[in-house]
Amino acid sequence: MRKLLFVGLIASLGSLAASAASGAELFGTVSENGKPLPQGVALKLECAGGSASASTDQFGSYSLKTPATGDCKLTLTYKNATPSLKVTVYEKPGRYDLVVKDEAGKVTLTRK
Repeated sequence: MRKLLFVGLIASLGSLAASAASGAELFGTVSENGKPLPQGVALKLECAGGSASASTDQFGSYSLKTPATGDCKLTLTYKNATPSLKVTVYEKPGRYDLVVKDEAGKVTLTRK
């Protein structure tokens, strides 16, 4: 019985370690003037412990998975500009719906 409990404990710890190693997720949508950005707009998440890249889908949605948590920088490449936004990534998935504004040729990125 002890051996079985020990094997179960080791399996549980291995599962927890794999879960922690998978990192965190940041997801959401990106829009401009109330409409989703087109498919293929590049996003990059840069954190002290790693980075991740993704592109928007046909609905302006994105999902970034990173091995790091904490304060990060999210950069968007759109209209020959690379606006960025400071974000905080937690162990649990976090939603950031974003808005792109183009005012007098200056492209900015804000949280909705």
